[in-house]
Amino acid sequence: MIFRLLIAAAAFFVALPVNFASAAPQLLGLLADNEIPVHCVGDICTVEVSAICLQEERDMPAWGTTYKPIQSNRIALVGTRADGTVIRKPVDDIARFESDRGHWAVKIIIPREHVDAFGAERMALAIDGRVALAPQPLPGDPTPQTDTDIDAAVTAFVNSPDSVIGHDADNMAAAHILNEMINTLPHVALDEDKPAGDLWRKTFGSDALDRPGMQKAAAYFQQCGHELLKVERKTVRRCLELGHDNFATTVNRRFWDANKPGV
Repeated sequence: MIFRLLIAAAAFFVALPVNFASAAPQLLGLLADNEIPVHCVGDICTVEVSAICLQEERDMPAWGTTYKPIQSNRIALVGTRADGTVIRKPVDDIARFESDRGHWAVKIIIPREHVDAFGAERMALAIDGRVALAPQPLPGDPTPQTDTDIDAAVTAFVNSPDSVIGHDADNMAAAHILNEMINTLPHVALDEDKPAGDLWRKTFGSDALDRPGMQKAAAYFQQCGHELLKVERKTVRRCLELGHDNFATTVNRRFWDANKPGV
């Protein structure tokens, strides 16, 4: 099964524009429907967020391409202290945004000192609605992103119906579920005696199938659990990434098609 998943993922890569040239890559749209736990190692803390490509005609970003949020004040760190008080801080001046796995996910990197300053027991990242990201401009770019390019892409993203890319889009909801597991994975110990390390129960509880997209994500993850002969964190994560990216690709194609002239 994992081999078949790898082949399917490769087919998606072939079908999508993957020309890592020097021209400005695609704008990306962040999609999150819940607060995402922050994971810290050493001096940095990270969060991974689901994304889609907003410009089919542009090149996919190379891994690690730096981006800047257009509505940066809508992304915040949320800390919950021991007494229950909640503190929020926008991340626009402290975070770095990098493409991860092409345009399917964005890694948000925050220096640990800013996270520790909260003095909180739990830290998460909250995104208020849809947030578009533009690639950092590079000197000598032959086809830079213009204000017109950015405005058109952001308008299409913000106005796209939920049935296309939002909570009502079943594949996007399933991608969110798998992304939540990706972000939970560093925080839990895997049980090697249970399928896929018992990660589903440790993320959602035993019978959590009532959220949008959960049944589709559960069916996919059950296949992961059956096929992972040895439960290792990196193989569990890779299976989650493959499923997430395949679900998100279906949504991305629907978004592109809905915004073509005459459609």
